[in-house]
Amino acid sequence: MRLWMLKERVANELRELLGRGRAAIVAKDSHARRRPRPCGITIHPGHGCPLRCTYCYIYDMGFGIKPRPYPLSGEELAYALARNPYVVPERTLAAFGSVTEPLLPLLREKTLEYATSISRWLRLPIQLSTKLLIDEDFVESLRSADPGASILVSVSSLRYWRKLEPNAPEPLLRIERASIAAREGLRVDLFLRPIIPGILTEKELRELFLAAREAGFSGVVTGSLRVTKSIMERLRAADIPVEVLEKSLRGVKLSERQVPVPDRSTKEAARSVAAEVGLEYLPSACAANVRSHRMGCALCNFGPCGALPRPDPSDVEEFLELLGLKGSASFSEGVIKLVLRRWDKGRARIARVFLSDVYKRRVILRAV
Repeated sequence: MRLWMLKERVANELRELLGRGRAAIVAKDSHARRRPRPCGITIHPGHGCPLRCTYCYIYDMGFGIKPRPYPLSGEELAYALARNPYVVPERTLAAFGSVTEPLLPLLREKTLEYATSISRWLRLPIQLSTKLLIDEDFVESLRSADPGASILVSVSSLRYWRKLEPNAPEPLLRIERASIAAREGLRVDLFLRPIIPGILTEKELRELFLAAREAGFSGVVTGSLRVTKSIMERLRAADIPVEVLEKSLRGVKLSERQVPVPDRSTKEAARSVAAEVGLEYLPSACAANVRSHRMGCALCNFGPCGALPRPDPSDVEEFLELLGLKGSASFSEGVIKLVLRRWDKGRARIARVFLSDVYKRRVILRAV
């Protein structure tokens, strides 16, 4: 109830601040409509990226190499998120670094403006992934916006980085510079992404992880490759060994659609080496954000992460009534179960998603 009412209050205050005409336009933005995934909602300080990483999927999505700042101001973005029925203040994870590099010179100030605004108005837990070099000014501004902010330093390979990430800084330098954030108390993790099957050796993992530990990193996050026909062509053209990758894709006809390529053997090697050198192994990026903000989550099979609050069914039923829904709630085996007597499909969906993000647990809904 508190979080829903906070969300409504923020939306009302920002509507008055922006003016009703501008607010009506902002309410149509994708940030006001997109349903967050369990790992959070992606925040776009811009579109497009000049780094031209060989494995990058954004070019298949229609984004170009010339970055364009996102047109919303910080307060407009906060309003869009407050209007999004699925976004929960203090609970919905906010991830920067999806369809652009958030530290590009053209986008850096927009990234900080957005982080400051969504933290001020909605207190969303912020996570930022980057391949560029972090400096003291950026760290100070980000920590001021969100003292619990999570930083992921993205690296794909030591041996092949020039071919995979030709316009990004050298990986060990990225790690070294990120030590600035770790010294200032922010959680920093190595983001081993994307894992290209057959590329990473155990020796390479150990060198990366030892450098990360020396720089004060907390852990290692792994992320799978998403491949399309054009990405595969770019990997071959860059003379990247793709034999193991091709074997993983046997029988899959590639197109413009992104196909995830899991690599269990490399992830297990990463887990083993991380334990050996004293880094926490995390199977997903959101787990680092959850840890960084001292939260708990059991929304996916990777969890549970952290300590989870126990839902009070009477609180849940009161919230359902606020949405105009009649029903009962129960909690067992880590799952919230709703039985609705007055059925409105749209409101029921909002209730289910909102409650799952409040409690970071699965919600099962049944109508009678």
